[in-house]
Amino acid sequence: MTEKQTTTPRKIFNMESSLYEQLATPMPGMSTRVNGTKLRKLYLQSMSQQWAPTDKLEFGELEPMPERLREIWIRFGMIFYTLEEMGLHTLNHMMGAASDRLASDDVAFYLSTQCADEARHVFLIEQYLCRLGARPHFDRKFRVLSRVASQGLFRVENWLFSTLFSENFASAFLRRAKAAEIDSFGQNMCAGILKDEHRHIHFLNIVLPDMIERLSLLSRTYIKTSQFFIMKFTEHVSRCLEGDGVAVGIERRDLLEETFENLKKTYESFGVGRDFLVFPKIRTV
Repeated sequence: MTEKQTTTPRKIFNMESSLYEQLATPMPGMSTRVNGTKLRKLYLQSMSQQWAPTDKLEFGELEPMPERLREIWIRFGMIFYTLEEMGLHTLNHMMGAASDRLASDDVAFYLSTQCADEARHVFLIEQYLCRLGARPHFDRKFRVLSRVASQGLFRVENWLFSTLFSENFASAFLRRAKAAEIDSFGQNMCAGILKDEHRHIHFLNIVLPDMIERLSLLSRTYIKTSQFFIMKFTEHVSRCLEGDGVAVGIERRDLLEETFENLKKTYESFGVGRDFLVFPKIRTV
């Protein structure tokens, strides 16, 4: 363990390292299919990093914005709002199933804090859209993503792999949105959500390697088919937003290529190779 790692518990949790290690150790005799110690440490980290939107952002009127940009951010915001709300309700629905499937209370501990993250994201995007003069609404055409990701066979495994894609895609988008021509509230909102997304990806990096080892040929085939559909649907929808993206400096192809490349690197780190999934071709508009 590096010096940075040993000082982190005291810095974040204001406690001695020995107490931190005690709290991060699963109860004796617990049978689990995932690394309980890593999950407990992530749970402690997640609790320490919870933040209140009203403490971090100024909820006054937004700065004036050109009408063209306002319309673009409303369109992007509506999609992001839909995906985050869908993610919140899907997570609440899947949390118990994931804990049972992985035989781990530590999964439930951590996912309970991720629920708080997702609720905060939905609340923030809702408030941002209202300040842009739009009424937040759920776009029902995206509901197919939730159904494909969390229903049918191998639903826990499929949901976790789907979440790996969605979190990487969201992170890539948020980094670009934060750097784009946007108001200060939007930038701070993106920065806060982005930190949470990184922690969500960390959770998946803990549980998915152990899960991959137990996948059968049938479950691998099912997951590959499901993930290809989700990525293909995302690629298709993104083509409809090509002009909006260019206007605010978010290149659709760069966004998708980064997301796909990050996923391939992640699978390599899991020991399954870059060809674990089949990725759709990024078509030209």
